[in-house]
Amino acid sequence: MLDLGVGPSRRNVKRWRIVASGFFVACLLAGSFRNTVSSVSYSITDQRKANLSFEQYNGKYRTGGKHIYSFINDPTIHLDPNVSRPWMYDPALPQPTYKLILTDIGWNQVNVTKGLLASRSLRSRELLQGTVDHPNFDPSVRWSQIVDGTLTLNEQTQYYVFLDVETCFESNYPFYGKGFLANSDVEGGRLFTPGYSHICYDAKNCHYLFTALRTIHKYPNAILVVYNCRGLGPGPAFRKQQVTSKQLSLVAESAPGAHVNLELDQGLAPGPLNVVQLRPDELDAINSCNDTDRPFLVTFVGTPRPGPRQAMLFNMSNTRDVIYLSTRAFQDKYFFLTFHELLKKSTFGASPKGDNLYSYRFTEVLSAGAIPVVHSDDWLLPFHKRLIDWNKSCAILIPEAQVYETERILRSISKAERCRRQRNCLELYNTYFKTPQGTVRGIVESLELIHRQTT
Repeated sequence: MLDLGVGPSRRNVKRWRIVASGFFVACLLAGSFRNTVSSVSYSITDQRKANLSFEQYNGKYRTGGKHIYSFINDPTIHLDPNVSRPWMYDPALPQPTYKLILTDIGWNQVNVTKGLLASRSLRSRELLQGTVDHPNFDPSVRWSQIVDGTLTLNEQTQYYVFLDVETCFESNYPFYGKGFLANSDVEGGRLFTPGYSHICYDAKNCHYLFTALRTIHKYPNAILVVYNCRGLGPGPAFRKQQVTSKQLSLVAESAPGAHVNLELDQGLAPGPLNVVQLRPDELDAINSCNDTDRPFLVTFVGTPRPGPRQAMLFNMSNTRDVIYLSTRAFQDKYFFLTFHELLKKSTFGASPKGDNLYSYRFTEVLSAGAIPVVHSDDWLLPFHKRLIDWNKSCAILIPEAQVYETERILRSISKAERCRRQRNCLELYNTYFKTPQGTVRGIVESLELIHRQTT
């Protein structure tokens, strides 16, 4: 008999059994409800505790109770407990030669409620998470203490300071053609603001940037990192006249080289919008130079746009191994192939400029183990030229005026050279394009090369 602390009355026992059963079912339902809710929402208080706990627990477990605090205030950004930062809790270890830190004037400000009023694109959120996941990110540095002078930066360390304010304004990723709202981060009730009405939409009006730079200029060993994902990057005067500081590094997705400082700035990798997943045997074929199942020399599927795209789609397809088709024509003629299958059967994949200088096709072609062919004059390609020399290692860069020479140029490339480029392209994709963490890694490695070269 279930002993619930009542007398032996059968009626009482039955009543309490019903109560106990109901309580048990309620607990199960509550647990299920909590699990369901936790997958789409979260408790800000609990998440702030979690952010504080990751590094604390690492320190506690490894050093016998020493707590290391995190000043990540944004409740939607999580420290990865699997990222090891032994230099934070072991005084016997040397500090890194460089560190990543985050400002706290926007999304990451101490007032969480106000922080959630600051709008953010999904691409910016990815890059922010990639920054926090970098092994040299220091979550124990509070930017506001640097601003008010209660904390000073170590003169022996190089600091890359990432701005916690929307400056990217990516309106086509990850939902192409859907605009700012669909591509806005609204987790936790974050406020949505249309990009064009944001104070930083035009970089020259972004007072957050200039405020951060004033503090940065107090430390010659600090660089402010700012993203820009607008169609033609910042205006031509922004980097040449308005912000000429050598302590600013602009990371731009679609900027002309003429609009940036080519020594200090770098390109941003287009997001992995519609990437290809290669099977292990397909990967082996590329790495062993035995990739024989690629009957197409070069392919492109997309929408017509003035310039090289229009020339390709209407004048350059030979219907055998050079395939340039609009999306509708491809679906009608090659209904037995998916877009991914077409890319996997292509040695080269065209990535001509469209409405902007860059194309998401660049990343998609890389993911398929193909070689991107770029027709986009003056596009600042991803990362810095000191990290990747695209024309020598992977991509084929053809001036727009020579678009009709594309087939001849590609056929002149030897099989051995094609194999070398394919392997390089695939390695670059896996290292720097596949994840936000990899993209941030490429940005930081570029910054390190720039810094070592200029100091």
